[in-house]
Amino acid sequence: MHDEELNDQDARELAGIAARYEAMLSSDTTDFFDLMELEALIEHYLQQGRHRKAQHVLKYANGLYPESLSLQLREAQLMAGSGNLKHAIPRLRNLLAFEPTNDEIHLTLATLYSQISKHQEAIHHYRQALDLGDVAYRSDLYIDIALEYENIGNWEHAVEVLKEALLENPKNETALHELGFCFESMGRNEAAVGAFKEFVDRHPYSCPGWYNLGNVFQRTGKFSQSIEAYEYALVIDENFSPALLQKASALTMMEDYGQALECYREAMLMDAPQANIYTMMGECKERLGALSEAEEYYYCAIELDAEFADAHVGLGVVSEMRKDWTASLKHFEKAMAIEPENVEYHILLGGILKKIGMFDEAGLIYGNALRLEPDNLEVFLEAAENLQQDDRHEEAIAMLDAIPPRSTGDPLVICRRFLSVYSLGNTKHAYRLLDDALEHTPDLCTTLAGIFPGIEQDAEFSLRVLNAPKNK
Repeated sequence: MHDEELNDQDARELAGIAARYEAMLSSDTTDFFDLMELEALIEHYLQQGRHRKAQHVLKYANGLYPESLSLQLREAQLMAGSGNLKHAIPRLRNLLAFEPTNDEIHLTLATLYSQISKHQEAIHHYRQALDLGDVAYRSDLYIDIALEYENIGNWEHAVEVLKEALLENPKNETALHELGFCFESMGRNEAAVGAFKEFVDRHPYSCPGWYNLGNVFQRTGKFSQSIEAYEYALVIDENFSPALLQKASALTMMEDYGQALECYREAMLMDAPQANIYTMMGECKERLGALSEAEEYYYCAIELDAEFADAHVGLGVVSEMRKDWTASLKHFEKAMAIEPENVEYHILLGGILKKIGMFDEAGLIYGNALRLEPDNLEVFLEAAENLQQDDRHEEAIAMLDAIPPRSTGDPLVICRRFLSVYSLGNTKHAYRLLDDALEHTPDLCTTLAGIFPGIEQDAEFSLRVLNAPKNK
C-alpha cells in the first residue's frame, strides 16, 4: 500500500511538472525547473512515445544545464530511440569514460549492442550493470545475460547464469522457465531432471519449480512422474492453470481421456474459455468414440476463433471417422487455407483425396508438401501409396528413389518398393529386396502383409514368413 501511495504521489508530481512546462510554452514565459524535474519530464515523454516532446525538453534543459552528463545520456537514449545507433553508441562510450560506474550507461549500451547482434559486447555491459546496479533490477539483468548467451547458442553459459539467478532469487520464475528451455535446446533431459529435482529439494514450495520438473518428465515420456509433479504444483497454487493443462496433456498421452477431460473442465473455470482447450477436449471425446460431443467441442472452439485451424482439423477427423468424405474434405481444406504451410494438414487432405479416388489431386497436394519439406519421409510414403493405389507403379518407384538416402532402409520404404516391383511382375527382384532386408528387420513380413494383404497368398512369401530370422 505504501508503494502504491508513493507511486500515486510521484505521478501527481510529474503531472504537475508537465502542466507547468506546457503552460510555460503556451504563454511564452519562463519558469524554473531543476535538473531532476526536466529529466523526469524527458523520461515521461519517452515512455509515452512522444519523442519530439522529449527532444524539445532536452533542448531546453541543455540550455540551462549544458555540463550535465545525465542530460547527455538522455540525448544518447533519444538518438537510440529514433534508430540513430551509429551516433548513440559512440556518445554513450564517451560518457562512460567520464562515468565508468554509471549502471544506466552500461545498461543502455548493452541494449543497443544486443539490437545490432553484438552479443559479447552486450554481455559485457549487462554484467557491468549487474555489478553496479540497483538490487531490484538484478533478476532482470540475469535474464538479459542468459538471453544473450542463448542468442549465440552458448547454452552452457546461459544455464550457469540462470542457476546464479536462482541462487540469488529462487522466486525468479522467468529464470526457471528459461532454464527448462535451455536444457531442452541442448537435448539434456537427464541434466534437466537433476537440476529441477535439486531445486525443488531446496525449495519444496516452489510451484513453478514443480511445474518445470513435470514438463521435463513429460518430455521424456515419464507421464506418471510428470502428473505427480504437476499435482505438487497445484497443491501449492490450486489456481495455476498451466499445471492443470499440462496434467491433462500427460493424462491424454496415458490414454486416460476421462481424467484429462476433468482437468480441462477445471482449467476452463479458472481462465476465460480458449479455442485450444475446447479443441483438446474435443480430441478426448473423439478418442472415447463420443463423436457428436467431440464435434460440439470443436464448434465451440470455432465460435471463439473461426481461424483456429486445429478445430477444423478435428471436425475433418470426425467426418472421416463417419466416412463422410465430402465434409471431411471441406474441413481439411479450410484448415489448409488457414495454415497453408502446415505439412500435417497436407497429409490429412491428401489422405481423403486418395480415399475418394482423386489421385491426381492428392498427388498435387503431396507435391506441394514436399516443396515445403523436401526430406519428410511420411509425405514420400503417402505419395508413393497414392500412386500405387492408382496402379502407377513405375512412378511410385521413381518417388521412392527420390527419398533421402538416410531413409531408404526404412521398413516401410522397403515394403512400398517391394509392392511396386512385385506388381510390375519383377517378382525375383522383389524377393531379393525382401531377402536383403529380412536379416536386419526380422518382422518385415508382418509389415509387408499389413500394406499388401494379397501377398499372403503367394507361396514364396509364406516360405519367407516361416524362415524369417526371429527377433532376439
